[in-house]
Amino acid sequence: MNARVYSYSAADDRYTLHEGLVVDGDRLVSLDASDAGAGVTQTDLGGATVLPAFADCHVHMTDTGYMLGARNFSAVHSYNEYATAVAGLPRERYIFGGNYDESTWADGKIADAAPLEKFFSEALAMVSRVDGHSCIVNKKTLGWLALPAATRGIERDDDGKPTGKLFLEANWKAQALFFSAIPEPMRRAAEEAATKLALSRGAVHLHAQLVGFAKDAYAAEISALQRLAGPKWYPKICEPDPDLAHSLGLGFVGGDVFLDGSIGSCTAAVSEPFLVAAGDQIPARGALKYSDDDVLRYFSRAEELGISAGVHAIGDRAIEQCIATWERVLQGRPTRNRHFIEHFEIARDDQIERCARLGIYLSMQPQFDLLWGGAGNMYEQRLGEKRMRTMNALARLQRAGVALCGGDDSPVCELAPLEGMHAAVHHHEPSERLSAEQALTMYTHNPAKLVGVEHETGRLAVGLAADFVVLDRDPIADGDFASASVLQTWSDGSLVYERA
Repeated sequence: MNARVYSYSAADDRYTLHEGLVVDGDRLVSLDASDAGAGVTQTDLGGATVLPAFADCHVHMTDTGYMLGARNFSAVHSYNEYATAVAGLPRERYIFGGNYDESTWADGKIADAAPLEKFFSEALAMVSRVDGHSCIVNKKTLGWLALPAATRGIERDDDGKPTGKLFLEANWKAQALFFSAIPEPMRRAAEEAATKLALSRGAVHLHAQLVGFAKDAYAAEISALQRLAGPKWYPKICEPDPDLAHSLGLGFVGGDVFLDGSIGSCTAAVSEPFLVAAGDQIPARGALKYSDDDVLRYFSRAEELGISAGVHAIGDRAIEQCIATWERVLQGRPTRNRHFIEHFEIARDDQIERCARLGIYLSMQPQFDLLWGGAGNMYEQRLGEKRMRTMNALARLQRAGVALCGGDDSPVCELAPLEGMHAAVHHHEPSERLSAEQALTMYTHNPAKLVGVEHETGRLAVGLAADFVVLDRDPIADGDFASASVLQTWSDGSLVYERA
């Protein structure tokens, strides 16, 4: 009672304001506090705002936990700070850090392996770029990895010697080998820390990206996540293998099935060249990871099994490969299976229209624009002003009727749905801004639809699960999500987080 409660009607896409709600067990039974009978515990919320619990449609839980603390280089803004951060990495059997982003460095320098060699020459050591699409290792680690010399993406100097910087296949193989060697107790502790963070940010619905495991290890990883109480888990096996997902009882597969790379590492597959060079072995227009036939086999099998299939596609060439393949599989008909594309950053108008026609869901990260959009920032550095202004086209997608789903791609961005909603409302390009209500739907009801649970959760309505957050202010009234703080998070009628 004494609250601002926002219920949502999917039938007419409209929010209605109430003054309270009634919870019985794990369900919402009324949106009128006066319906509470005698003997029912009543709580005065002091005018706080109640919204549906948030979803994060793209989150790397283990990596998020790893990057809490000294391993997180997101505050590094020069080469000297980078070297200092490397020196301060925890001294353990496996030395690693990440989230450096040279596009924000004031000195114009680039990261290299020199600090790793200086401080950890006899240890296995790695640092990864903020997007995860490139990494740097020392000589000892490069020898331990034993990558074949012909592996794509091993950067070499003028004398042909490896520099320690890895892209493309070399990067993925290196990261998979390195992180699979980290002891399981350390991985579990990281996931627990990330889970606590998620609940403190109001994120109950976690679409966890599972990348780089051996195929027989996914079941154990899913079980480990599901033992962490509080969230509702939607594990995404990031392999183009619908049969594996089906065998584990999942109705969806993919997510980070990489059709291409990233903008920051200049590995996204784009039609027009990047304006900067990532390295001699990196094509000027990025690269596609899979052939058209590979993607066709993946999508055809998913459609045959009735499983929603997703891919990572950032550049317009990767997006085109995805959409054109779905058009072949679906023969122009809308799909019933809620297939999806992650990121969808550099898209043409015709690609937006075709996604809408096919019923493809788009899992996007508004914080990307917050970090890298706007004059002088990374998008403009890599792609130029013209392309920058067409990217992350949230409002155009909304107008086209595409179902937008919000995520943060943590630890690339903060695991903070409120920040994501704020970024959607305050997009650098004014014409691409969403309303506060549209941003909220992007992080609540639409993600529930993506994984087929919209009749159970994702909005505040009688009969649905009591999954909600209590905020200290009303961001719907003015679109200022960034100033709001989570006071409480509830999952199935249970209090799973409360601010001290």
